[in-house]
Amino acid sequence: MTGPSAWEASTTVAASAVVAIRGLSKHFGALQVLKDIDLDVQASQRIVICGPSGSGKSTLARCINGLEPYQAGEVVVNGIRISPEAAHADLVRANVGMVFQQFNLFPHLTVLDNCTLAQTWVRRRSKADAKAVALGHLERVRLAGKADAYPAQLSGGQQQRVAIARALCLDPSVMLFDEATSALDPEMVKEVLETMIALARDGMTMVCITHEMGFARAVADKVVFMESGSIAENSTPDEFFGKGSSPRIRNFLRQIV
Repeated sequence: MTGPSAWEASTTVAASAVVAIRGLSKHFGALQVLKDIDLDVQASQRIVICGPSGSGKSTLARCINGLEPYQAGEVVVNGIRISPEAAHADLVRANVGMVFQQFNLFPHLTVLDNCTLAQTWVRRRSKADAKAVALGHLERVRLAGKADAYPAQLSGGQQQRVAIARALCLDPSVMLFDEATSALDPEMVKEVLETMIALARDGMTMVCITHEMGFARAVADKVVFMESGSIAENSTPDEFFGKGSSPRIRNFLRQIV
C-alpha cells in the first residue's frame, strides 16, 4: 500500500496550523543542518526565529517554502504536504510570500511592473486588476508615489518595502521574512521594521528570521531559538526575555543587543 499523496495533508500534523512541521531533518552532503524540527504556526500567529549564524534558520525557511528538499520528516503548508524532493512546492509558494535578505527585484522593470508580473502569471489577473492590487499594496508600504521608478532609483529600505508589497500582491496566507533587514544600512532598518509591524498588527501570519529583538518583543507570539540545527527554545517573549531564560539565551542576547 502506498503512503499519502504529496497532494494530501498528513494525518500526523495539527490540522488547524497554517504551517506544520514534524521531525524535519536536512543534510547538505554529510553535514546535517536541521535535526528533528517540530514547529506549528497558527493563523495570525507571529513567530520570530533567532539564533547564531549557521544554526539552520534560513534553511528552515527555505524548506517551508519548498526551495530546499529535505531527507526526513514532513512539511505541511495550508494542508498541502511538500514532498521531501520539494515536489508540488509551486502549490505552496502561490500562497506563501517570502522576503529575502537581498531584494531580488527585476532591475529592468518599474516598481509597478515588479508588483504586477507574478499576479498575471500566478493569479491570472488582468493587467488592470493586477495594477489596482499593486497600487493598493504600494500605498500600504508608503511607496505608491514610486510606482514608475526603477529599483536603482530607490534606497535599500525602499527596495525592501517594494519586495514586501510584491509578496503581498499574491494574497499570501503566510509571510516568511529571512533576515529582511540585514542587508540594510541602520537608518533604513526602521522603515522596513515599521512595515513589518504594521503587517503584524493587521493579523498577517508571519515567520520572521531576525536578530531585531525589539521587533520580537513588540510583535512575536512565540520566539524560537535555534542552535546547531535544532530548536533549543520555543517560548513566549516574556519567557524568552525574562529573568528565567536559560544561560545560553542570556549570553546570545548580550551579544546582539
